[in-house]
Amino acid sequence: MNDDLARYLDWLRGHGIAFDVAGDLVRDEDHDGPLVEGDDGMRPVELMGIPPFVEHRDPEAGIAADHATFSLARALLPRIAPGTRFWDIGCGTGVLAVAAGLKGASSIVATDVDERAIVLARRTAADANVSIRFSHGMLLEAVPARLDADLVASNLPHKPCPPKGALPLSQRAGEDGADVHAAFAAQAAARLAPGATVGFWLHSLPDPRLFRAYRPAFDLTLVSWKRRFLEPGEYADVLPWFLERVRRGASYMAESAGRRFLVGGVWLARRR
Repeated sequence: MNDDLARYLDWLRGHGIAFDVAGDLVRDEDHDGPLVEGDDGMRPVELMGIPPFVEHRDPEAGIAADHATFSLARALLPRIAPGTRFWDIGCGTGVLAVAAGLKGASSIVATDVDERAIVLARRTAADANVSIRFSHGMLLEAVPARLDADLVASNLPHKPCPPKGALPLSQRAGEDGADVHAAFAAQAAARLAPGATVGFWLHSLPDPRLFRAYRPAFDLTLVSWKRRFLEPGEYADVLPWFLERVRRGASYMAESAGRRFLVGGVWLARRR
């Protein structure tokens, strides 16, 4: 196992987090660059196994698919068979929901708390001719109660944000970065049937209690990972907060050749 990954996993285990590592663990390409590439309102999307399509986005507002979205897409698409009931929670511009539809998923539901994201996601779906039921609202509260899911993508905020810090809505998740996932995990435990699987991409800044929120009802498996390098000056307003959390052992960050990086990966949480 790669040393960078091993040290992060040891850190998680040191916090009492129980999980498995997939035997076919994928080493994803490291991300080294801006969080969102380009400033165009439309961007072509190409993913293996499905036709290309166009993402409608607003990079200036922080509403755009990023490297984490595409890592999650690559991990989830092979797990989608024709007829899969798919939910995309925190859908952003709709890339994951549209990709699932092009792979053959049915009864696709996509939700987001940001109405601007829903508008863009509708355009992405319309251009790709994929039928999706969109709902505006918080997490699973926006999904009609009568619907069931086999596979759920939860591309949710997980960056720690100090009380007076400034992060986009799509990134901030309380002071320790775990609030949104903790709320989602509780809803998913009550809502999803045994055998349903949740997939999410996560970096190493949030408090490990995020993982503990899933453990009462889900089995966790890491299926892919990468290093996410921080650009010089990136997150300048909140970087001191991140570094203080690392000093206290509440977040994880490492360095390579003098550059700071996070360890991130795609996790699957299977409902027991």
